[in-house]
Amino acid sequence: MRRPFYTAVLALILISFFNSANPEEKAIEAAPSPVTSSTAAAVEVPAPPALPAATPAIPEEESVKVLIDDFLPDGAVAQGTWDWDSALKYRGEKSHTQPAAKGLTEHSYRAAPVDVPEGCLLEQYVYLDPKDTPTGIMLTFKFEAEDREGEIGVYREGEEEVFVFNEDEPVIYDGTLPESGKWEKWTIDPDDLDLKGAKITGISFAVYGGKANWDLTRFVPSKKIKQNSEPWKGPNN
Repeated sequence: MRRPFYTAVLALILISFFNSANPEEKAIEAAPSPVTSSTAAAVEVPAPPALPAATPAIPEEESVKVLIDDFLPDGAVAQGTWDWDSALKYRGEKSHTQPAAKGLTEHSYRAAPVDVPEGCLLEQYVYLDPKDTPTGIMLTFKFEAEDREGEIGVYREGEEEVFVFNEDEPVIYDGTLPESGKWEKWTIDPDDLDLKGAKITGISFAVYGGKANWDLTRFVPSKKIKQNSEPWKGPNN
C-alpha cells in the first residue's frame, strides 16, 4: 500500500530537479516570438525628416573700376591746384578741391589710358559749398579712340548760363546744379559721350565761381538697357 505513495513522491522530486536543471528552456519558452515578415509589413516605420533646401549663394558685389579715390593714379601728371581736404569727404580719407574764385578754375590730371568698361556708368560725387555755391561745374574727359585723341565735356549750371563754348566744341549739357551742402552723385553714361570702346587718359574738374569738392570717380556696371537713344557724335565722326 505504501509503494504508490513513494512512487508519487519520487515523481515530484524528479520533476523539480528537471526544471531547476534546465532554466534556459523556460526562458526560451517565455521569450516573445520574433517578428515574421507578415507582421513586419503591418508595422509603420516613420520616414526620416526632409532636409532643408539649400540656401542659394549670395552673389558677390558687382565689381567697379575706380579712377580717383584719395589719390591720383600711379604715374599721373597733375595740372592746376590740387587741394586735398581730409575734413570734407564722401568716403575714404579725403576729397580734392581748389581755391574758390569768381570765374572759371579747374584742376586736372593725365595718366595711363584706362579702358571704358562696356555697359557701365560713370559716377562722380561732388559737394557744392553752401556758403560759396558755384554757378556751374564741368567734367572734361580726355580720351583715345581708334588711334586718335580727343576730349569731351559734360556740364551743369544754374539758371544763369555761365559757360561759353564754340559751336564745334564737344560739350553736353546735363541739367541744373546738384543741391549744395551735401554730397551728390552725378551719374554720366559714357555712351552719351560717344566713349564706347575708348580709353580715358585724363579728367579735368572745372568750377565756375564758388567752391566744390570732388570725391570718388568710378565706373559701375549699368543695370539699365538703353533703347532708342542716339549718342552725341563728335566733330570728327
